Amino acid sequence: MTKDEIRQEIKQQKERLTKEQITAKSEIIVHQFTTLAEYCNCSQIILYAAFNQEVNTLPLINQALRDGKKVALPKVMGKEIEFFYITAFSETAVSTMGIPEPDPLKKIELLADSTNLILVPGLAFDRKGNRIGYGKSYYDAYFTANSGKAKFLKIALAYDFQVYDNIPAESHDVKIDWLITENCSEKLV
Repeated sequence: MTKDEIRQEIKQQKERLTKEQITAKSEIIVHQFTTLAEYCNCSQIILYAAFNQEVNTLPLINQALRDGKKVALPKVMGKEIEFFYITAFSETAVSTMGIPEPDPLKKIELLADSTNLILVPGLAFDRKGNRIGYGKSYYDAYFTANSGKAKFLKIALAYDFQVYDNIPAESHDVKIDWLITENCSEKLV
């Protein structure tokens, strides 16, 4: 299957999810994530606000803030993505793409002396770390631009049906390091 065929297949499967299914699966996935030592030991975390039937990250955003972590969310800035700190989810505004984004006042300071924990959205994943995003390559470009400045632990939250044995990958695609679904939590590298 091509990337576009996989995108269409996943979009159709996500559209069939009920709100109750999204809530139940998301609770399991978020719980698995928040019990990771990597989460418990991090001082800041780079998250994203879910949309289009993605795993609901709002409880995770709120949990991280309650846990005293510095939380950053993405904002599309032209053809790039940047991350900005929030102290409450109410500091976001819905973008033209329908995604809650932060106010671009407090740009993230990447950790140079430790690993930056980041959630990476996507439509499909495989256990080799490959990911198919929404087609804009924002995250791939961000990781490439910052690879010499910081280390990242790239984690994907997904439903089981978003995981394939193999998905197409190109040389510029940046791999994820960890995959969490409702039935697995797996370090890939």
